[in-house]
Amino acid sequence: MLSAFRSPKILFLMPVFVLIFTRIAIEISARLLPINLSWIPAFASYYLCIEICLWIAKNQLGIVISSKKNTVLPIPAFKQFFFGILLPALIPFGVFISNYKAVPNLVYVYIVVFALINPFFEETFWRGLFNNLPIAPIKRQVLSGFLFSFSHYFLWGSYWLSNPRILIPTCVTTFIMGWCWMWFYQKDGRLIYPILSHIVVDMFNLSIAVFLGMKLANT
Repeated sequence: MLSAFRSPKILFLMPVFVLIFTRIAIEISARLLPINLSWIPAFASYYLCIEICLWIAKNQLGIVISSKKNTVLPIPAFKQFFFGILLPALIPFGVFISNYKAVPNLVYVYIVVFALINPFFEETFWRGLFNNLPIAPIKRQVLSGFLFSFSHYFLWGSYWLSNPRILIPTCVTTFIMGWCWMWFYQKDGRLIYPILSHIVVDMFNLSIAVFLGMKLANT
C-alpha cells in the first residue's frame, strides 16, 4: 500500500483528491451556511487538502518545495518577468478599474486577507508540486494551466462564480495565468514572483469576480 504512495505517478492523483474533497466540502458548506459565509470552510478544506498532498510528496517522494530560493533578488530577466509575472498580473486590471466602485469596502478587507494567504497555497501546489510531474516541461505548463483553470470551474463555478459572465472569463484568464506562472517557475526556479503576481491578481480580480458573482447568483 505504501509503495503506491512512493511512485511519482501519485502526483497525478493529487489534483483529483484536492478537487473532489474540496467540492464535497463546498456542497456541505453551501447547504449549511449563507453564501457569503460558506466560502470560509470551503477554502479551509481546500488548503487542508493541499497540505495533505504536500506532506505526502515530502515524506513519501522526497519532494520539498524549498523556500530558500524565494528571494526577490536578483531581478529576473526582462522577458521572463514581463511574460511570466507582469502580464498575468495586469490581465484583470481593466475589470477592476471598471467595477471597483461597485464593491463595498468591507469586501476589500476580506479580499486583502485572502489574497495574502491563497497564493502561497495555490502556487506551491499548482506550480511548485506540479513541476515534479514525470512529463515534459511544456506538458507541465499546459496541465498546470488547464487544471488551475478547471479548478475554478469545478470548485467555485456552481456558487460564487456561477454566472457565465463571470465564470467564462475567469476560466480563460486563469488558464493563461497558470501557464505563464509555470513557465516562469521553470525558467527562474523561484516561486516568490508567481506568488507576488498571484497576490495582485487576487486583489484585482477576485474582489470584482466574487462580489459580482455572489450578487448575480442572488438575483
